[in-house]
Amino acid sequence: MKCHEFQDQIEAYLLGTIEEAQRERFEEHFFQCRKCFLGLKINENLRNREVRISIKEKPRLFVFKVLRPVLVMSSLFLIILSSALLLRQNRQTRQLEELARFELPLYHQGEMRGLTEQDAALEVEFSRAMQLFQAGKFAAVLDILEQPAFAAVAYPKVEFFRAICYLGKNDADRAGGILDALIRAMDPAYFDEALYYKGFVLLRQGRQEDARAQFEKIAGMLSPMAGKARDMVRRIDEL
Repeated sequence: MKCHEFQDQIEAYLLGTIEEAQRERFEEHFFQCRKCFLGLKINENLRNREVRISIKEKPRLFVFKVLRPVLVMSSLFLIILSSALLLRQNRQTRQLEELARFELPLYHQGEMRGLTEQDAALEVEFSRAMQLFQAGKFAAVLDILEQPAFAAVAYPKVEFFRAICYLGKNDADRAGGILDALIRAMDPAYFDEALYYKGFVLLRQGRQEDARAQFEKIAGMLSPMAGKARDMVRRIDEL
């Protein structure tokens, strides 16, 4: 049935005088044609229609003539409402995923604690790991940084970039555990950065309000990360 034919049948359908064969074609078109459904405002027509029930008219006939179109309209409304809510949820999920992305922190060479031969060797190995880090090869970086030699010294620099690698692999729980340890240690070299990236851990965990509070705390500090933290607060508020 074409759209113009559908429009010609509306009055007969609402009055219940439409023939059975035409009614089936009418309802088939009604369910499938979004343009007709949204444009014809059947609900407004039904709401504005004055319904009179004759004493001689059977209740069953009233249900067929009046209530059936209302039920069909209600069902379609629920379908569209459910679809709209699902689309909104998917859009919010994509926005949160976009928000949880982060810039890779910079690597500064020469931050090992001492000048021993072991420290020099670890610095060379760490530099190799950072080349992989900049390429986003987080699993390969962790293969290097979790070697026993690095685990034995537990340098804050190594621990920080381990956490970022786990965050890059979307293992927020392990990243958060490492960052929490750095925050408790209050090492000045990575304290602010650990606070900042903990906000992304919270976003990855779906804790949007906690993440906002984390970024807001950093935004109020005398910190090189304060500007970025304020930007994150603004982006969260815009969701």
